Amino acid sequence: MIETQRKAFLQHLLSAAESSDLLPDIGIDYSLVKYSGLNSAAELENSITQVIKDMCSRIPDYVQCLGSALAAFKNIPNAVGLGALALSIALELTISVAGEERESHDSTLYMMQRVFAEEKASGVRDLIEEYLKRLRMYFHQPTRVLMETERLEKQLSEQLTRLKNSMLHDNQMSSRSLKHWTNGAAFHLQMLIHAARLKMQSTSEHKEQLQFHQTSIISVLDCYQFDLEQLLDKYKAYKKSTIKISHPARWVALLHPLLILTTHHLWEVQDKELNRKSPTLSFNIFSVLPYFSSCVYVDYMFDNWAQIKELKSYFGDLKNKTMDLILQNSEFNIQKVQFV
Repeated sequence: MIETQRKAFLQHLLSAAESSDLLPDIGIDYSLVKYSGLNSAAELENSITQVIKDMCSRIPDYVQCLGSALAAFKNIPNAVGLGALALSIALELTISVAGEERESHDSTLYMMQRVFAEEKASGVRDLIEEYLKRLRMYFHQPTRVLMETERLEKQLSEQLTRLKNSMLHDNQMSSRSLKHWTNGAAFHLQMLIHAARLKMQSTSEHKEQLQFHQTSIISVLDCYQFDLEQLLDKYKAYKKSTIKISHPARWVALLHPLLILTTHHLWEVQDKELNRKSPTLSFNIFSVLPYFSSCVYVDYMFDNWAQIKELKSYFGDLKNKTMDLILQNSEFNIQKVQFV
């Protein structure tokens, strides 16, 4: 009975934290996730179709306004994975400029802003941004794209190692830093897959090279999965220092100890890192108080936090699909997009 009550209380707190935006965002951005799978070409076409439809609903005859702005987006090779993501950014930018207004901040165009926000200095951010710019510059030059991919993925790998070590060994752990690492690691793996994809197009030793690329990428994936577990352990310890479960009216007990009996059912979740707290919760757990603490809540939060499960699933799914992702390819043609 006590264990059932304890779990019910912990779930009550976790639900309150979720609804009060008290769970930090440490996940991989949804735009990066969207273009990480085997249906990235379809995602690109559907996304751009929706963007144009949305603009047309606000600006009559918008398709005519585009004119020749989209003429460059014909027969673009390797429009999958990061190629599709870069194309989405380029197309959304072109469409929004032609319409003289910016798209929703939920669009792929604002992925970097969502992930890195107001970060003043980030080597991971700078390298990802530079690579996406290079991809857009050389859409029609696969050889140049491969060269830029190999050059910048090495630099990104080094930055991710520095970032990881700063969190694990230099007391620099934070929700923001962990989010930068998870997105950087996911992006780096997609760079490796894109490089392998481009190399496979210029080799006759298909089977041998495919196995080589798959093994190489999975070795990096294994490292990132190991790093993620270490980082999450460190992050949990960090959150135990920032999250507190308390009585919002605990000062009442100082006036008269017996008054705690009338307020013991009132609780709130506080996170000093986020500088936020939940609304006051009402839950009678007087019988399980000896078995409860803020650390117990954080343990429960990490065991039941959907975003952590999604993070682990992302890397696991990528490992299972590495070969198929290397082999996938598609050419993008703006003429295939439905304008109305």
